[in-house]
Amino acid sequence: MTRQTTMGNTRKEIVVAGAGPAGSSVAIRLADAGHSVTIIERERFPRHKLCGEFISPECIGHFREIGVSDAMLSSGGQSIKETRFYAASGRSVGIQSEIFGGNALSLSRARMDDVLLERARSAGVRVLTETAVIGVELGANGISSLRVRNESGLSQIEGSIFIDATGRAGTLSKLSAKKADKASKTRQAKQPGFVGFKQHVRGAKITPGTCEIYFFPGGYGGVTYIENGLANHCFIMTSERVRSLGADQNRILTEAVFRNRRAQATLSNADPVGDRLAVAVDSFGSRNTTGHQNLFSVGDAAAFIDPFTGSGMLLALESSRVLSDCLIESDLETLSAVNAYTVRYAKRFCGRLRTSSLLRRAAFVPGIASFSIFSLFHSQTVMRTFARATRRGFSLSRK
Repeated sequence: MTRQTTMGNTRKEIVVAGAGPAGSSVAIRLADAGHSVTIIERERFPRHKLCGEFISPECIGHFREIGVSDAMLSSGGQSIKETRFYAASGRSVGIQSEIFGGNALSLSRARMDDVLLERARSAGVRVLTETAVIGVELGANGISSLRVRNESGLSQIEGSIFIDATGRAGTLSKLSAKKADKASKTRQAKQPGFVGFKQHVRGAKITPGTCEIYFFPGGYGGVTYIENGLANHCFIMTSERVRSLGADQNRILTEAVFRNRRAQATLSNADPVGDRLAVAVDSFGSRNTTGHQNLFSVGDAAAFIDPFTGSGMLLALESSRVLSDCLIESDLETLSAVNAYTVRYAKRFCGRLRTSSLLRRAAFVPGIASFSIFSLFHSQTVMRTFARATRRGFSLSRK
């Protein structure tokens, strides 16, 4: 096993696991501030990723701050003016993107993540792709190094600060917890409560400039145009409902998704393009934002917000900025950064996560979803209030 160190470099090394929007954006911000950063990414880029591929209007400001807004907006994605929610009966109500500050953007994760990673490289970030983190080593001050594997074999990446941006997997947090607590190896794995699906299609009959959300028995999903004339169909269902359909994706479409009249009308004649993806989702809501004293989590690794809010990308980008600010202001002093990040994260995100938790109760039951849609959104004032509550605490101010 080889050991990669920063000997001769007096700067503290920051190691980020995961090159999604959370990982790349925090790496960019820290590198632009003069810090030494390494990104470790398991996959080869560009790559297909299960995601709704909806970039809410507030994200554009973050893109502008890290110098990628022009590249994102010129990548051929769809400008989204409205999100329209459809009950199973076909009745609908729309929310205009402008209440969040402008148009949203729908762009494939393959393209968006590639733009961010290239920007990280240009900022001086060392990027290691096709490299899997398989273990951690602990020292007196927390994590001392990561054990990684790639085509060159096994090696160790040393650092002073580690950031878990591995999404719902929470790889660094799980590995470090297992290392610190040997008994955790024998604990029963929690059965996932949900399954997410994604398929790019050609020929979907949706209105350009609109993101359509469909509620159906046991789940909900959405369709929006992305680049190259394709649309992204992404949906989530309870694991129980998936099992009842034999996990057969054709049955899932015809016997569940197409129970929504609008979904059947827009998707029944669409042709699949590329791989169909499926992934287990164990839970929603907050996870640990900090683990060992030098381990921080961002994006979905810190909290997974419900897809119907359309704010997953925003949470990734915003949590990355909050963390980078805390690290920069503390001059990478971990105890100070941990305290600041814990407080600021709770202030910005806990309210919107609670709101999403309440709305989630209705999302998976068509009758309740239909009633909720037309009760809550009958009034424009009520609609705006609930929509903004999924961004409660959002601000472009730093603290």
